[in-house]
Amino acid sequence: MSKSFQVLVASSRIVAVLMAGAALAHAQSPPVVFKGFPHTAVGDATLRLDPSRGALDVIGLGPTGKDGVAVKKEGSTSWAARVDVPAAGMPPLNLSWSALADGRRIGSGLLRQNGDTLEVRGVFTGATTTPTFTAQVYNNGRLAGAIGSLPSTTHVDVLLEFCTAVPEFCVFTTEFHTLFDGACMVTIVGSRSVPIRLPNGAVVTGNEVRLVEEVRPGGHYPYLGFDTMTVRSDAPSFAILSESLR
Repeated sequence: MSKSFQVLVASSRIVAVLMAGAALAHAQSPPVVFKGFPHTAVGDATLRLDPSRGALDVIGLGPTGKDGVAVKKEGSTSWAARVDVPAAGMPPLNLSWSALADGRRIGSGLLRQNGDTLEVRGVFTGATTTPTFTAQVYNNGRLAGAIGSLPSTTHVDVLLEFCTAVPEFCVFTTEFHTLFDGACMVTIVGSRSVPIRLPNGAVVTGNEVRLVEEVRPGGHYPYLGFDTMTVRSDAPSFAILSESLR
């Protein structure tokens, strides 16, 4: 083996070790405490506190939608967060928030931009082998419309103006709750009332969408709470402006 080749091999090994060390350091980065709860980066994300805004910035996200943030609290039944996602000049918005119990996802909210519309979906995994949900629209706390027995493939259509009071940003509140009967509920609350189209074609005006898992009478639900919430997006970054977990 030539001396120059030996140097090349040694250099390659050093680079590999440095890269592995960097990846390990990222994986082992300490949690960031925000609103009293430990948050950890998911995937390639980096967490950064912004004291001037009182926010948690989640940056360095890739286009796969797998990067984001996780927050943990044993025995939780309710989570809510005010989220700020850049909207101007970006690819279509995709964001998900999921609850996990014992490492198993029990429910998720999915938000996907399609032109000037946001498609809101709920995915529930615990109550039955073929879960269904009820979609409810509220306008400033008053029920405006609802439809039940919906499969997880359906979605509710909301105008993008729902969250873009400031055109450059999409700001909304995301929530996840487990109810008294063990059913899960996904909620999204916008900054203004807009026309909202339900899966049956009915259009009502509201500023809040609730997707409630349907639990069959006499059924058994294995989880009455959750221990982890994750928020992921394919946007380059997003911020959590406020958060509650109980």
